Amino acid sequence: MCAASPMVDDLLAMANDEITTVIPGSFFVDASSIKGKKVSDAASLDQESLYKAVVKALGDADAKTRGGGQGVALHMEAQFIMSKIHHYLDTDGDGESDADRADRTAASMAIVMGGVANRLGDVEVAKQTVNRIAALLACPSLDVQTACAVGIGRAIKALPAEEGAETLNHYLKGLGTEDAATIAFGIAGVVKGLTSKSLCSHGVLDRLDQAVNDKKDAKKRETALRTYQALSLVLKNVFEPYAGVVLPQVIAKLGDKVAPVKVAAEDAWKSFTSLLSNYSLYAVMPIIGRALSDSASTSWQARVLCLNLVESKVVSARRQVTSISQSIVPSVIESLSDTKAEVQTAAKSALTTIGNELITSPEMKAMVDPIVSAIISPGDMTNPCVERLMDVTFMNPIDRPCLALMVPVLRRGLTEKRNEDKRRALLVVGNMCGLVIDGKELIPYVPAIMPDLVACVRDSSPEMRHYGATALAAFLKVGGSSALDAPDGSD
Repeated sequence: MCAASPMVDDLLAMANDEITTVIPGSFFVDASSIKGKKVSDAASLDQESLYKAVVKALGDADAKTRGGGQGVALHMEAQFIMSKIHHYLDTDGDGESDADRADRTAASMAIVMGGVANRLGDVEVAKQTVNRIAALLACPSLDVQTACAVGIGRAIKALPAEEGAETLNHYLKGLGTEDAATIAFGIAGVVKGLTSKSLCSHGVLDRLDQAVNDKKDAKKRETALRTYQALSLVLKNVFEPYAGVVLPQVIAKLGDKVAPVKVAAEDAWKSFTSLLSNYSLYAVMPIIGRALSDSASTSWQARVLCLNLVESKVVSARRQVTSISQSIVPSVIESLSDTKAEVQTAAKSALTTIGNELITSPEMKAMVDPIVSAIISPGDMTNPCVERLMDVTFMNPIDRPCLALMVPVLRRGLTEKRNEDKRRALLVVGNMCGLVIDGKELIPYVPAIMPDLVACVRDSSPEMRHYGATALAAFLKVGGSSALDAPDGSD
């Protein structure tokens, strides 16, 4: 996929730039004729000569050059450039033999047409432009379809609000009845023109929700998912706040039995997750966690993609994932026992990456592999791991990701049958608590570990009661009363 071209507002901002700084001088037959001329002077220059250079720029492989061509085209004489664009499109590229260049040129022209219609502010021209650009949506190129949606959005801004809403309703009625991409990018384009508020005010999300959950009509499900993809590509980060609505629906359809629906869901997932900012993870990761835990409703393919997303964000958003590690790691650990080998492999990779990338304590970094092995094979590897943890000389604070990985292993150790095994686990718990800086970090683990500590305190063996009381005291000293007040804490 070629790099995205500048948006129309950016192109209009080129007005004071010299033409030869946005389009290479080599594109002109006589570059001296435009020397010193600004982009805003485009309408006063020889249009035929200028167009020859502009059309080369519109189809150039370099996104910056294409943007320059679009900027100059927007400032050319409106009727002239529109007629040239129509001729190019009506003749399937005016003899262009390079299919990739033809697609790039068509994409650029869609943006230019929308921009020109917007600048003119003529309602009839805007209507005709929307229809002309919409005809290009049949092109299978994702770049062309995305550019068409941008162009439609600019033209829609020149229409009265009620006519924009009418156009949107036309596309919404087409859900499941026409080509999925045409409807999807048509909706995305109109929404861009009406602004993202129309997603709610005009019932777009409600209509998509109905379509994506239509069990009887696979075409509606496919088109709704394609629309989510289109909205992601066209609105970009403006669409990000709707993750709470969109992601669960996309995840649910990643395992759809109808192939086109499944493919559409995969494409929607890829487009939507690629635009997620680091700060959106506070809202997104709980959704991912619930999907991983609900193996009955979430397909194994979806679980693999969710785990891959977690792993990728560990690398690109360390701070954010670190702060929510206690809520996402349990779901990853749960996936280690999945019935599908592919899910197990993805979970092991994600868990190892979490340990290697997020744990800051040097001595604990060396323990990542043994801890992961103990989580994967608790019956065989827990005791060896706890023994190694006893030998660790803790020099640095225990951070949140470290707790998320250690607690499951220690909890297993506390429930071992042999008192010696439990004693080791209790000693490690005491050492661990001594290096937790903020007691609030322990609160999420109270329901998991407090009952086991209390059970050790009540053990029939005096020795175990002693070690249990010592570990519990260390836990309470760090966690304070907040540990006792936590939900499901022991009495």
